[in-house]
Amino acid sequence: VDDDGRLIIERIQKENTGNYSCVAENIAGRTEWTMNLFVTTKPVITMHPSSITVDENENSALFCNYESESESYTHVRWKKDGKLLGDHEDGNSNNPHIKIFKQNGTLLIESTKISDRGEYICEVVTIGFEPIVSNMATVSVTEILKFVPPPVNKKLELGTVAKIHCKAQGTPPPIIHWEKLGSGLDGFASHVTDMNGTLHFNGVLIEDKGKYLCTASNSQGVINATVNIDVVVAPKFSVQPKNPTEAIEGSSVAIDCVVEGDPKPTIQWDKNSKMNDFDRSRFIVLENGTLFIKEVHKEDENNYGCTAGSSAGLNRKEVRLVVHGRDHQADNGSEGSTVTKAVLITMSVAAAYIILVVGLMVWCRYRRRSRKLPITDSAKTENGDIEHTELKEAANGCGPGPSKVESEDPEATHKEGQKSDGAETTHSQGSSHSKKSKSSFDKLTLSRSNLKEMKLIGRGEFGDVMVARISKSVLSTPTSDKRHSTISSSGPTDEKELPALVKALTQTKDDNSLAEIKREIDIFSKLSHENITKMYGLCREAEPHFMILEYTDWGDLKQFLVATQKGDPPKLSPTQCLTIVQQIARGMDHLSSSRIIHKDLAARNCVVTSKLLTKIGLSRLTREPYSQEYCKHLNQIIPLRWMPYEAVYEDEYSTKSDVYAFGVVIWEIFQQGELPFPKMNDNSFLTKLKEKSLEWKYHKDTPPELQKLQETCLDSHPQNRPTFNTVVTEIEDILKSM
Repeated sequence: VDDDGRLIIERIQKENTGNYSCVAENIAGRTEWTMNLFVTTKPVITMHPSSITVDENENSALFCNYESESESYTHVRWKKDGKLLGDHEDGNSNNPHIKIFKQNGTLLIESTKISDRGEYICEVVTIGFEPIVSNMATVSVTEILKFVPPPVNKKLELGTVAKIHCKAQGTPPPIIHWEKLGSGLDGFASHVTDMNGTLHFNGVLIEDKGKYLCTASNSQGVINATVNIDVVVAPKFSVQPKNPTEAIEGSSVAIDCVVEGDPKPTIQWDKNSKMNDFDRSRFIVLENGTLFIKEVHKEDENNYGCTAGSSAGLNRKEVRLVVHGRDHQADNGSEGSTVTKAVLITMSVAAAYIILVVGLMVWCRYRRRSRKLPITDSAKTENGDIEHTELKEAANGCGPGPSKVESEDPEATHKEGQKSDGAETTHSQGSSHSKKSKSSFDKLTLSRSNLKEMKLIGRGEFGDVMVARISKSVLSTPTSDKRHSTISSSGPTDEKELPALVKALTQTKDDNSLAEIKREIDIFSKLSHENITKMYGLCREAEPHFMILEYTDWGDLKQFLVATQKGDPPKLSPTQCLTIVQQIARGMDHLSSSRIIHKDLAARNCVVTSKLLTKIGLSRLTREPYSQEYCKHLNQIIPLRWMPYEAVYEDEYSTKSDVYAFGVVIWEIFQQGELPFPKMNDNSFLTKLKEKSLEWKYHKDTPPELQKLQETCLDSHPQNRPTFNTVVTEIEDILKSM
């Protein structure tokens, strides 16, 4: 006991446990205070939790046994994916189906859900000591086969583009397909497509009405759901009310509102937005929906609304009723007479002009035919039609042009150029088929022999992806020479060569792959922008076919950014990062203005030159080396961490989903190519995305104004995200301020 009255116990032992009394006294009296001292010991985990695999909706348990001499001062707590689980006994658990028994360390999960997948650890906490942490245990949940959510009956509007979703989950991922009951057909009509469980109607027809069966199957079994599809016609005005409608006080007036639709819509009239605010003795709604006023009063002047509604939707028209005084009738009669005269004069002049033009056309046609009659008679067949002489000559090995004899006679050549409309039409009809039959890809044809120094860099969804070099002169060669041209080995060695990306098209068996290849060709062959890669051509003379695209000396942006982490090349400054972001935004603005959706915008799919010129491409190295950046979800390989909620869970791709991916690309550029949420597995990411609880942390070098723009790009609601045009404008303003 020191001079201050403190009791100091050095090297405290278990036997120091007990009751201690502090006594103070003087001549005035005595006082005493008693306390209990309990000495705790460090706990020891005797059995660590083990990883388990459990079926969905089954109960599961994790055990964490320990020994402690201070059990009354020791309890167990659990963490899932690094976050503390609430205690059901204290009533603050976020997951009521998870129960933690503190005294024996057991974690009980009732009716295990998919969201319970994750990594668990237990911590044994004793007062006076740091928590003792167990080994990590993984809970894997075998998902039962089920629809998420079940498909429901739907009404489709006639003539519109519509989708019906059928999403199923299970382990392993199920195969989903649709069929129409009672159709008697194998497959669907040409305008209906079944793509990964989503039924696409490219223009709904009446015959699409009926019952549809969605079937999902995997090794667990087969489940199905039947939905009823009804084809409806939204209310449409066949006779619209005249706006404004004018009437004379005391007269009668009819305000038209004739509506068509299936099912037949009901019609409601309102006056100044108040339903049925009419004098029933004067206002009558006719069977066809027209509002008839027997006797118009001055106070009837107001706004009238006609609302047509059915299960197919609503349609509304508003009209202003203008009521004139009784003295307005005479003036109106003279005014109407003047208008009638003006209309009659205008129609008479128009009719005379039409007759004159038709007469001139007939006269010119007659003159032209009479001049060339001697020539065309010899070229006619028995039924009076001109023979397809050009086709016959081509069949005999002659070209479609004029013969040698014809070309030597200028007069004959001149007459030949005066073919009649009938002859020209016949010729165009004969040649149009051959033009259409030519592949639209002929103009992109390149010879495989023009590719040099081919080197494999990865593998994508269609096959191997390589880089090569191609002569600049080949790319400027006319299309007809490209497919046969080769570069002579004896030619000049200093000829300018360009890097090229070569995608081998081997995995092209299914319609989805072919459609995606066609989409890529359309994007990069038709668009021209300095921040979008060009298509150089297609090599189709041998299997596999090659798609040749523009590439750069520094390769893809992802590898460049990762290289800056090691200092070679040096780390980009914030201004340089923002310049790259600006270039990508400009390229995406050009894509979106052309109504094209990229669907896989990421640093790995952009390329950069040594001058930091950045271009948007689509190499899609889904297998190597970027397989970790893709995830298999509902039988599709998707870039999960670059996709918003509506694209992953509703299969809704749009320019706004590209804006979300652009927000992730900004994050990549400032984070030097790091994978978004690198410590989170795909299942946890899917859960966070579904809960809309992802928290993006921005790099300290990101300008505050850009952070605000990035937040709006990554908004979970697509309608809150900006357009690319707005993004480009804001980034330019940020650059100016820097």
